[in-house]
Amino acid sequence: MIRKILVASTALAAIAAFTVATEPVNARGSCVVLAAKGRGFDEAKSSARSLKHLTNKINHYAHKNKLSSVRVGSRSTVCSKTGGLVCKSSAKVCG
Repeated sequence: MIRKILVASTALAAIAAFTVATEPVNARGSCVVLAAKGRGFDEAKSSARSLKHLTNKINHYAHKNKLSSVRVGSRSTVCSKTGGLVCKSSAKVCG
């Protein structure tokens, strides 16, 4: 009888621990990586366009999570010529 109670309580504790561990992380204090693409014929224009889209995504992330300010890590931009000129910018954003 005691063994059944012990097994049941262990199973219940494991379920409770799993439920607490899988709750979504609060937006404050967490970090995400955001990325945006920009297309164009000129590398300078497509790079500027991807940075503009990235800035819009950062502002949207801050507004969606009700953050008054966010910290933005260094932004990086990579351009490639696959099917036209495509630049991709990314940054680490912490709220």
